[in-house]
Order: sequence, then structure tokens, then C-alpha cells
Amino acid sequence: MAEYRDYGPAAPHGPDMTATHDPLHEMTPNEKQIFDYLLKPDDSYNQNGIYWGDMSWPEQIKFASKNDAQETKREASSVWSMFKEDPLSPFSYYFKNMVIPGAGLGLEGYVLFSIGNLKPLFQAEGSFAKCWKKPYSACNPAWIAAVEYMEISGIIVGQILVGILGD
Repeated sequence: MAEYRDYGPAAPHGPDMTATHDPLHEMTPNEKQIFDYLLKPDDSYNQNGIYWGDMSWPEQIKFASKNDAQETKREASSVWSMFKEDPLSPFSYYFKNMVIPGAGLGLEGYVLFSIGNLKPLFQAEGSFAKCWKKPYSACNPAWIAAVEYMEISGIIVGQILVGILGD
């Protein structure tokens, strides 16, 4: 087991300077339980510590179905407890946590792709051509460039706000 001892710091005991302890087997049951909880989550590893990707296809399907059923039961229980307190609370939760962030992402996509598509329309012959075509005779070039800068700024601010809302 020399390969396990030569890699430096071995939690929770620190580096093995003397090559005398096996970091994988000297943990107390409490330490092992904590590290297993952190390093081997229940939705990725089975009760024997086998990663779901290393299982056979039938075992993977059984494992995924079991985890899916557990999560469905947990979510249904959560929704039911919300419903018992206030019948409209599941709808407000859904709106605040799914609809608004989804609408924000949809709006970001719309803005991202529409500015690039509108610019050629503004440059086409017509009422906006004097403002959007070089040489700029009707508008200040800084204001024309500001549209693109505002798009980028809006995307950055939107991503931050959607991230905050999502968290």
C-alpha cells in the first residue's frame, strides 16, 4: 500500500512522514462515516461504496430508479407539508424558484440574439439608416456603440441576478 502513503497529507492524520500508518484504515468509525458522507454521497454510491458508473447496466437502472423514487417521495412530502400550511405556497414556491429564473434566462437569450439581428435592420435604408450607418450623420457614434455595451452589461447583471435568485 505504499502508493497510498506517498501522496502527502492524508486526512485526518496529516502527512505520513514515517510511512508507518495506512490512512485508509486508521480512521475511527466516526471519521470514516464523516468522510464517506462527504466523499461518497448516497446518490452516487451504493451501500457497498461502489460508484454508480462502475455498476453493470441492470444495477445502474436499479440504483437510479431507487434514488429517483426516494427523491420523488421526499419532494412530494415537502410539497404536501407546504400545501397543508398554505394551499397556494407550492405555486408561489414554483413561481419564485422556477418561473422567474427561467424567464430571466429566456430574456437573456432573447436580448443576446435580438441585438445582433436588429442591428442590420437599423442599418437598412429607412428612418434609422442615418443614425446606424457610417458615416454617422444623425447620431453620436458613442451612443451607437453603447447599445452593444449595454447588451453585454445587461447579460452580466442578468446572470448575477439569476444566480442570486437560483440560490
